[in-house]
Amino acid sequence: MPATRDLIERSFGARCFDHTGMTELGPTGVSCAARDGVHLIESEFVFEVRDDAGTVHSLPETGTITGELVATNLGRWGSPLIRYRTGDRVEVTRAPCECGSPFAKMLGGIRGRVDDMFTVRGVNLYPSQVENLVRRHAVIAEFSIEVRSVRGMEEVTILCECQGDDGEAAVSQLAKDLRLALGARIECRQVAAGSLPRSDLKSRRLRRV
Repeated sequence: MPATRDLIERSFGARCFDHTGMTELGPTGVSCAARDGVHLIESEFVFEVRDDAGTVHSLPETGTITGELVATNLGRWGSPLIRYRTGDRVEVTRAPCECGSPFAKMLGGIRGRVDDMFTVRGVNLYPSQVENLVRRHAVIAEFSIEVRSVRGMEEVTILCECQGDDGEAAVSQLAKDLRLALGARIECRQVAAGSLPRSDLKSRRLRRV
């Protein structure tokens, strides 16, 4: 995610690039100097997009398409995969990129996981959207999205561990940022340092309780 990448670059004085892939498929994409998305490696895959109704579409020649990325990799002779559902929600375009790559681009990289979607008052959201806003606040060291069902509706709370003395102000501002950027009123609450779960592998920001 752009905000997380920027945080790493500021912290380590490095320049970071995004790389996508998975064990089943291998590497599927890499970002370029334009730094506004990830190019799909179309020399190795046939990529398609599955919409919310379950229909699989070829990548368009013009405009953009949004949905779950589907990949076919026939280059792995021992384990070829045909129309493999990656679970990654993406927005793909073939608009020319300033880097000159002929490959289609996932705008903003992977937007989220289709199974991580949660709904706030009819607005469909993903943890990556929340993280992009959280990372604007250096005071917030760790966070978790808590989703629970109340009378058939999803209620969402963002739990934040803060460092420094202005944690309450940062959490209050985060709630305003979420409302303005995502159009959803989400409760944000500061919790004690060290109280949120950690993972040595891929972080799981969404918890259903």
